[in-house]
Amino acid sequence: MMLELKNIYKEFDQRVILDHISLQFPDTGFIGIQGESGCGKSTLLSIIGMLDDHYLGDIYYNHEKITDRNAFIREHISFMMQNKDVINALTVKENILLASQVSQIPISASHLKKITHQLQIQNLLSLYPTQLSGGQLKRVSIAKALMKQSSIILCDEPTGALHHQQSHEVMQILKTISQQSLIIIVSHDPLLLQTYCDSVLTLQDGKVKGKMMISESHICISKKKQWHSLVHYPIRELLFQRNKLLFLFLFQWILIVAFFLMTTTMNGLLDALSLSEKHAVQAHMFTIEQDHSIFTQLPDIKYSTVDYHYDLDQLTLSCDHQSIEASLQFLPNSTQHILLEKGSLPQKSNEMIVSHSLYQSLKEKTIQISFGDYKKDFKIVGVLSPMLFQEKEIYCLDLLKDELFFLRNEYLLDIETQSSKTKEIYQKVSQKYTAYSDVLERIENYQTIVSLAKFVGYVFIGVSFIVSLLLIGIVESILYLERKHDVAYLLSLGLKKQHLFFLSFIEALILAMIMTLGGCFFSGIIYWYLNHLVEIQNYFSFRLQLHVYILTRYDLFGFIFIVYVMIVIFGTMLPIFQMMKIDMIEVLREE
Repeated sequence: MMLELKNIYKEFDQRVILDHISLQFPDTGFIGIQGESGCGKSTLLSIIGMLDDHYLGDIYYNHEKITDRNAFIREHISFMMQNKDVINALTVKENILLASQVSQIPISASHLKKITHQLQIQNLLSLYPTQLSGGQLKRVSIAKALMKQSSIILCDEPTGALHHQQSHEVMQILKTISQQSLIIIVSHDPLLLQTYCDSVLTLQDGKVKGKMMISESHICISKKKQWHSLVHYPIRELLFQRNKLLFLFLFQWILIVAFFLMTTTMNGLLDALSLSEKHAVQAHMFTIEQDHSIFTQLPDIKYSTVDYHYDLDQLTLSCDHQSIEASLQFLPNSTQHILLEKGSLPQKSNEMIVSHSLYQSLKEKTIQISFGDYKKDFKIVGVLSPMLFQEKEIYCLDLLKDELFFLRNEYLLDIETQSSKTKEIYQKVSQKYTAYSDVLERIENYQTIVSLAKFVGYVFIGVSFIVSLLLIGIVESILYLERKHDVAYLLSLGLKKQHLFFLSFIEALILAMIMTLGGCFFSGIIYWYLNHLVEIQNYFSFRLQLHVYILTRYDLFGFIFIVYVMIVIFGTMLPIFQMMKIDMIEVLREE
């Protein structure tokens, strides 16, 4: 199962780094490589470990040419980096197990316990890499190799950042491991190599000098495979970055709540407009005039009841000897559409109904109307249900017309239509006469305002979604830039780019779920609070409304969920693709 290099050649900036090197390594043993700084020691080690594929030549293992880089790394290689080879978001235990999980190697709890006790790091398993010393980090790196049971362990300056005693401790451990595995170590300390290594090679001018002891061949035993999920990795990364993601979450939650409130408010306003149009007392009535001339006879308007108009606004209204400002109108002949909050419709000439707002302001429940010598007291028998644009209004029976004949205005006519024909008749009559309808005009004005508000609101939401997409992309780009070492390290373990992409996609999906479910949760709480605790309807005559768009009245939450999942995933795609293009070797060599 011998590792063999054949004619390995590499140059950089027109300078030959490795000049047709051919080597045969033993199955086990401790091989040291020394040389001047910059001579290519680390480059040679990276080529052996399949991290650097920009070279000429071939590498054989067990007399077979290596063609599947990732499979070879997962099966046989453990790499102790010159710099850190851990992921800060994972605990020591998770870091030790990560290489085995990527390589689909069975994990034994007893084996882990034995290794950690051997390396005296059993009390560090729940800590994070940032809480460890340099010597402890090197022990963790060794523990990963032991846990994976790699046949080849590559060590790039494993003692570079350690003091004298720690350096010897690490070398002693590696020496012990070399009895079962092939250890290839690159070091700038020739004394350490001479003390512990079985063979020491010197790299100079692109050539390797020195002899290597070849041990007896070992039989290659295939390792059992066991599938391990790496879903915990994106979860741990999100938890590790939670402080930086909090601002992003808050912004997205506010945006979702704003969109939700705008939509439910518009729904409520439109519902209230529709209700007002349908149930306004004079919803089916309008007034006409003809060139300021008297109507000598009542015109025959199909599907309508026509009568002269009465100027009831000339009457003085008072309650408890105090005048009140309110509009007084006759009830229509058809009253089935009128909604009462309480009481009943008038049955006698001295009874009336009033609007909710007027009723709330009255101390007494009787109203007196007067005009000159004419005076009459009225009893309030019913209160109208509050409507969107309902003002202080009073309605009495048209039985009073005979008593108020002196207020008849023959220049104007009141038209009452059938409910299904009102707009049609209004538009037709308007071609011949000048027509007025407080209800229709107010509804039209409100609809114009609501339409304008919807346009402005949707423009705002559209811009907000674009800003949201950009913000997600920027934040994710920053996070991936900070984590590029982690990405390069995962690739160095033999993790396929497709698998890394899948893990990144899972992370984006979790991110989207937190944003979407959090936004929907807060939206639901505010919706319930405004409708049921604040009772917004008492202040604005409408309430927030959820409409059925496809299946249920909760379709809006589903729409928000789908849209935001798409936005977050789309916003993270560019950073993910950029992450896939990183130069693994350059990143791993960075401090």
